[in-house]
Amino acid sequence: MNKLTGVTGLSRRVSAKETQESSKSKEKITTVSTRRNITTGTSPMPLRLTENDRANLNLWLEVLEAESGKNITAAKLFRGLINMKDKINTKALIRSINDVT
Repeated sequence: MNKLTGVTGLSRRVSAKETQESSKSKEKITTVSTRRNITTGTSPMPLRLTENDRANLNLWLEVLEAESGKNITAAKLFRGLINMKDKINTKALIRSINDVT
């Protein structure tokens, strides 16, 4: 019996699929990005402030936004303070904490 030498529908679909996959992999553009400050997986930290403290915080945030030209939230402010913890005068900070409590 002679072997059939024609192309079957199945072999056409397989070869078409392989060419599509190879062309897709050649057309992909990869970008490198960094994901910073991902806080969605952490639980929120409660922060209790009096109305006067909250008003002072909002005024400070407005001043910082005006100087930087960017939106600054209380969380960004705290992250910035944590980042510069080595530059803060610890004794003066402790005195200030004792004065307000």
